[in-house]
Amino acid sequence: MRINNVPLVFTTTAIDRSFALLPNVAAFASTIGRPLRIVHVLGQRYRSYAERQMAAAIEALPSGNGLVFELLKIESKQRRAFLDEIASTTGGILAMLPTRHNFINRLLAMMSDYEKFMIEGPLPILALPRNGALPTSIERILFPLDLSPRSDDPLDQAADFARSVGAELHLIYAFGDDRLLPSEMDMAARMAARSPRELYQIDKDRINALAERARSHGVPVVVSTTEGRAHTAILNYCNAEKIDLAIMATHGPRSSEDIWHGTTTARVIKHASIPVIAMRC
Repeated sequence: MRINNVPLVFTTTAIDRSFALLPNVAAFASTIGRPLRIVHVLGQRYRSYAERQMAAAIEALPSGNGLVFELLKIESKQRRAFLDEIASTTGGILAMLPTRHNFINRLLAMMSDYEKFMIEGPLPILALPRNGALPTSIERILFPLDLSPRSDDPLDQAADFARSVGAELHLIYAFGDDRLLPSEMDMAARMAARSPRELYQIDKDRINALAERARSHGVPVVVSTTEGRAHTAILNYCNAEKIDLAIMATHGPRSSEDIWHGTTTARVIKHASIPVIAMRC
């Protein structure tokens, strides 16, 4: 999945709840210097009304702010095939306003729409914050580390993204209960460790190596470590350091807790007041 040199994609029926966020998404596309592909998903009901709504919204989009956009119309049954085609050609980041289920709904539906898309969807997603507010400038980007080798490529992409918008890249790792699967760890080194201090040093060395990897992309890097649950640490850091955007690698559920309460990425999206780009790795 790519997040660099790809357009921002926004799908809407023009009568759904997310449609009101089109001006915000358009402004954000200008902020990050990306073209915007507005995909009008046409249904059978209220079709004429929806087309009038879209025409008025397009007319109201500001000109002269560097925004480059195109409007595409598809039938509702074509939506997934269309996104698959985008993924296989130009690539893109799908902007979406996530649904946020309560615990009872999770018992029935198990996962919210954005969680399903993170696991099964063909594109990385830009999860919009609940209030729809998007930053007009990006100075600080957060990429949480999980020390898994398969997160190396998302880190590279986050570093390139930060460089493209002139932002600092903040890296955070939380020492706590959110652990990698054995298959995702350097088990040989960990089994050879003779004390908790040595295990800690293995992780510290890995964090330092990842920070240097990010700096090699020509971006300023700030590194922080903390203790506790990963999603709580990430949300607290975003608030304390005035982070404008989070970029996260997502792996899908690793434990029963992830299934019932959501993965770290899903829980951050659920509670974050900033946009989050999530890419499957």
